[in-house]
Amino acid sequence: MVAVNVLAARFSLDYWKGFWERSGGGKDVIVAQDVDQRAVAAFGVRALGTTIIVNRKGQVVYRDGIATPYEILRAEVDKAL
Repeated sequence: MVAVNVLAARFSLDYWKGFWERSGGGKDVIVAQDVDQRAVAAFGVRALGTTIIVNRKGQVVYRDGIATPYEILRAEVDKAL
């Protein structure tokens, strides 16, 4: 799983790595930064906390506009695999 930080000027990668570790999902999450907002534009992100899961074929298979609990993320990722 890759979590993308779209607020690179405000929150560091270390901040988000710590967030995922505290939430119980740190071992399964790679944190990246979208400093030029290209991922935001490509996926039409309109709100912080947006969750998008893309399968191996590049298809969006899950999307929501909230900070999704780890258990739901894990279940949706498992379905996408």
